[in-house]
Amino acid sequence: MKSSLLFQINTIFSLLLLVLNAGQPALAAEEIQPVEVKSIQVGFDGLYKVGRWVPVTVELTTNVPLDLQLSVVALSPDGNPTEVPSKVYSLSEKGDFQLYSQFKSGLLDSPIKIRLRDVKTQSILREFTYSPQSSANKFTAVDLEQSAELWATIGSIPGFDPVSSQASETIDQNQSQFTTLISNKSVLPETSYGYDSLDTLIVDSDYSVSADKNRAIRNWVANGGQLVVCVGNDVEAYQKSEFAKWVPVKVSGKNRVRELSSLELFAAVRSRIRGVATAARIEIDAGEVLATSLDGPLLVRVPFGLGVVTFLALDLNTSPLVNWEGLNNLCTKLATRTRQTASSVQKNDTLGKRISQTGISEMETQVIHSQQNFPDVNRPSHWWVMALVLFYLLVVGPLDYFLVHRILKKPHITWISFPVIVLLAAVWGITTAQNDNGTTLQSTQLNLVDYDASTGQLRGRFYLNLYSPEMRRYQVNVASTSPGTQTPVEYFPTQLCWNGLPETTFAGMYRSAEGTITGPAYQFSEKSQSITNLPILKWGTKSLRADWSRQNPNLLESRLTGNSLGQLSGTLTHQFSGPLKEWVLAYGNRVYLPIVKPDQLEDSFIPSDQTWDINSSRVESRNIKGYLTRAVSRRIEQKGQHNATIVTVQTDYDPFSKNTYEILKMLSYYEMSGGFGYTRLSNLSAKQLDLSEQLRLGRAVLFARLDTPLSQVQIDEQQLDQKQQSTYIRVVIPVKKSTDIQYELPSLDKKDDQPKDQKDTPSGSDKE
Repeated sequence: MKSSLLFQINTIFSLLLLVLNAGQPALAAEEIQPVEVKSIQVGFDGLYKVGRWVPVTVELTTNVPLDLQLSVVALSPDGNPTEVPSKVYSLSEKGDFQLYSQFKSGLLDSPIKIRLRDVKTQSILREFTYSPQSSANKFTAVDLEQSAELWATIGSIPGFDPVSSQASETIDQNQSQFTTLISNKSVLPETSYGYDSLDTLIVDSDYSVSADKNRAIRNWVANGGQLVVCVGNDVEAYQKSEFAKWVPVKVSGKNRVRELSSLELFAAVRSRIRGVATAARIEIDAGEVLATSLDGPLLVRVPFGLGVVTFLALDLNTSPLVNWEGLNNLCTKLATRTRQTASSVQKNDTLGKRISQTGISEMETQVIHSQQNFPDVNRPSHWWVMALVLFYLLVVGPLDYFLVHRILKKPHITWISFPVIVLLAAVWGITTAQNDNGTTLQSTQLNLVDYDASTGQLRGRFYLNLYSPEMRRYQVNVASTSPGTQTPVEYFPTQLCWNGLPETTFAGMYRSAEGTITGPAYQFSEKSQSITNLPILKWGTKSLRADWSRQNPNLLESRLTGNSLGQLSGTLTHQFSGPLKEWVLAYGNRVYLPIVKPDQLEDSFIPSDQTWDINSSRVESRNIKGYLTRAVSRRIEQKGQHNATIVTVQTDYDPFSKNTYEILKMLSYYEMSGGFGYTRLSNLSAKQLDLSEQLRLGRAVLFARLDTPLSQVQIDEQQLDQKQQSTYIRVVIPVKKSTDIQYELPSLDKKDDQPKDQKDTPSGSDKE
């Protein structure tokens, strides 16, 4: 009996050992990770700007075939977590791969989560978190304000001292300029939006960028970026590169240059460049020459699309520049796009923040505030609310006391009168709030389209502001179309995201994420083409922005000719989807305006598909600064003297104005108006929308209103009304240079020679 029991025990024990041994390989297999992450690159060597698209590159190794999606979670300006996924990567075999995505951070020091998700199971395989306060971060992420200049060099270039991402704790985020080093060209962004945080990209000697990466750089420059190219001794390598196929500078050989004084003058240093330099022989058709020699231009800045290319015909890493004491100054001038010095920009930024109590210190903020007008929302002013509060206190206090004590002489009635007053006030407040705040979903929609006539580059920006009568989540889809006359109209998806204020005030992006209460999360679709679960509070608003770019070279044909005095002549023909209204054409230091007659309003339009002559009798010309600042010149006669005094007075700019047309016009020619000196508002956030640089490069800029809605918005699969959508277009037009000067012939009538009293004459007008 005992042996039978012992046999059973041994049998059971043997079976347990077999089960445990059989389970060991399975447990070992479960411990094998399907994905091993090698490196994570955020921004440009860890640096990026808040409120801008940021590239993310993850290098990994897969042990099994997978369908992966890379997503990034960051905070929006209102503190809500947002998740932006990449495209789906189908990794059919084991090996090393590189995944790319992009995101936006809405607050300074925002925590970031990078996730690798299995597309089939939607499970998170790996997750890495960055927090500014943590010392266990797997990657670097330092966000800067949009006022900072962020430059990147492909490879190490003398004169540019990159900051080290390994010492992110020691980086002074208050400085105005940052340089980063791209040592591995494989982590260059795959899309033009990936360069959104970057102000300038510098290339010298190393031109071996792949065709796909180079195409992204080309599109970024065409949409408003700046590329600096330095070519000296390596002319052959440059001519074989992808850059030479589209950069609008012709390189035909080499020169030996001895005279480099103009380069010293451009760098604003007294140190001499000693030695003989090997320079590329370059030619340009448009743009400006910044430095030249006896053998031709040395430094030029040329337009390409809506951006610029700065081309230096010397190498920074060879003699004589590499040993020059003024090399750092030269590099700073090369990378800096604006004509203002870094100290001036920083000073303007500081001065702009002094009026932050108004909530508006940036031109971009004024554009966003101009779209906060909803027609069915009629809220009373703050003064009216304060007056109602005082009246309510007066009723429940002295008036109620006087009623029950002096008139009725029954103090105990206050137990009835007081609740009645409170109840009536509550009912009245609720009813008034419902009537004043509206009961339907409302929106304002603004399209701003830029078109470069020379390359056919289109850049669109769509501002969408939603007002919700209830607390709920929405699904938002936006599709846009180009402003052409194509039939049928073709709509395409856009890059959609939240829109934040570049301010330190409430709902501004320059607030720290520390202590921010985590709100409800919402998600973006692949490539950020739609938003799911967008939360909006009751009677609250949400500001969104969509961006797109396209190529269409057949929308405008220009035959304009201009001279150094800003005088234009010639014709143009456009193929936009409607006539251009309320237009302003700027060239040099002049603007051309329509002479508007109320009974002949259509004569002031630029019609579509018709030849329009700028020398028409219905066009007048004025000085551009006097026009933008609405300066008025008055002639004051002095008694007993034959001469008179001319006094010019500018009209103050109103930062609280919500006139979208005037705001966008000022933004288009911001620098020509005097910039911060006139508006008292900075333009550091939307500086790419200032087209004054195109005027300096010898091109004309046309600003006009177009009565064609260019975007369709769907909220929960229901299309919004497009009647509340306004569209403005800006066209950059190439102008053929002429040496002829158009003079007006003197009048033979003696009456015209007699002096006239000029009162309230616009400054800079042809009548002045």
